[in-house]
Amino acid sequence: MTTTPAPAVDRDLLARLHAAETQRFVDAHPACARLAEAGRAHMPYGVPMSWMAKWPGPFAVHVQEASGARFTCADGIEHADLCLGDTGAMSGHAPAATVAAVTAQASRGLTSMLPTADAAVVAAELSSRFGAGPSRVDRWQFTLTATDANRHVLRYARHLTGRPRVVVMDFCYHGSVDEAFATLDTHGGVVPRRGTIGAPVPPT
Repeated sequence: MTTTPAPAVDRDLLARLHAAETQRFVDAHPACARLAEAGRAHMPYGVPMSWMAKWPGPFAVHVQEASGARFTCADGIEHADLCLGDTGAMSGHAPAATVAAVTAQASRGLTSMLPTADAAVVAAELSSRFGAGPSRVDRWQFTLTATDANRHVLRYARHLTGRPRVVVMDFCYHGSVDEAFATLDTHGGVVPRRGTIGAPVPPT
């Protein structure tokens, strides 16, 4: 049986198409471009968190407002938010009940660094929702970021299992946790790290 070879990829055509789409993006987002340029004066890549610079395009789209599954950028263009990053994925952007609750709490203070009565209520609700079956979870700790959550989980897992290694999924977000960072060599292998930064890698 003979097979037909796959057609060669026209790299020049791909480069031209990519350049045209990039230019179309730039032309459609002059206000976002100005905000990105202003941000570069005091922030690397012009963004408050470095991963925000890793979206396609020469600069990040700047959000003006968001509601439900959509947001409007600084250029007045409405976008369907297909990633609904982090908390937006749970209930959409700016759900009315959440806006009302946050507004009420903000008037009473947000950064006391101490618990409120709401903490026990939320923990009890979580225990109720996840409290059945063999995977029952009835004790809770709250975190503010993916970094903090992953750091907690890594420490608990190492303490409970006694195992020093963790598996890191490529192209997934693990927070800015040293133990979840991996540097690859030219062959795609992980470069071992030792020392006080990050998790020590046992010799193999």
